[in-house]
Amino acid sequence: MIAEINLDSIDVEWVDSFERLTEISETWGDKKHIAIDTEFERRTTFFARIALVQIFDGEKIFLIDPLSTECPLALKDVFENPNIIKIFHSCKEDLEVLYTSWKCQLKGLFDTQVAFSFLTGELSIGYARLVELFYSIPVDKKETTSDWIKRPLTEQQKEYASKDVLYLIEIFLQQSNELAEKNFLKLFNQECNELCVNAIESIDSFSDYREAKDVWRLNEKQVGLFQSLFDWRETTARQSDRTKNHIIKDHELVELTILSPESKSQIRQIKSLHPRSIRLYSEPWLEVINAWRANGSLPQDIVLNPRDIKGLKETSNRLEKIVKETAKENGLNPTFLLSKRVIRKLAQAMVTNQNIPSQWKGWRKAMLEELVSEN
Repeated sequence: MIAEINLDSIDVEWVDSFERLTEISETWGDKKHIAIDTEFERRTTFFARIALVQIFDGEKIFLIDPLSTECPLALKDVFENPNIIKIFHSCKEDLEVLYTSWKCQLKGLFDTQVAFSFLTGELSIGYARLVELFYSIPVDKKETTSDWIKRPLTEQQKEYASKDVLYLIEIFLQQSNELAEKNFLKLFNQECNELCVNAIESIDSFSDYREAKDVWRLNEKQVGLFQSLFDWRETTARQSDRTKNHIIKDHELVELTILSPESKSQIRQIKSLHPRSIRLYSEPWLEVINAWRANGSLPQDIVLNPRDIKGLKETSNRLEKIVKETAKENGLNPTFLLSKRVIRKLAQAMVTNQNIPSQWKGWRKAMLEELVSEN
């Protein structure tokens, strides 16, 4: 257990000017590590909207208002300097919002949630519970879903935001020692590096139409139209900054493909479609469909229903056994090494010779590939 840090003993500064943020950021260039968290809004938008950035440098907590200031070069340099350790807890969405909002491609990551998984085998521990384990104190999370865009923030929000970084440095110091003692540091650092890369790739890369819900219902001819409509939705979601489901859901996109309508009245036959979607997007849908017809409606490979793929279950079971044995040998949780969902996707790719899952790379692939190939 670590001795408790009291927020009352730490200065907290609200930062809402570019000049002040630049001045502070320049002092962080000499730091060995800083703790970071973000708050953001993402209910109806494709990209998260950054609302607050919290940084604790070991001496003072800074609550940075990104609604009032851009990210100065000095701060971007800190984020992208691999020699300054940036401590997060459950970093994925933080990394994404820092990239989409401030174009920061973070390097030098230490994620306390990931470290806890390596050290204990427990997956996805929440911040409040982690702090409770280390400090034996409760962390109130009731402000989690509050409105972080609205200004001014309440004192309760500021206290909550400050505590989200207050404990991270001490936890990091202890976890670093334990990772070294258990010979996990190399794998852990590889995992953190991959998280940084994956966060950028997930933003920049289009989704794969073959992973859409119910796409297996389509025949060879329909798959080509579905891909066109699927790509249209992705582009529209990014350009309009709306979630894909607010435009049209996967199963509705499949229904639209099967119907292949020629008019707005035919589109209305899909009862689950929201009237707003019909009003806004009927014409673009018809344009995509007409363009597909004009190009000859070329057939494409169908997407198989996993239940219809011969040998898939046997291959999945074989891979799962390999993962369990390898995880045990290396002191890892099997699900952390490779989840059942990824195992199924990898098995399907091996059986059908297509669509290798994006998770099959990095240290996981290096650890498992030879064993998978041998069996």
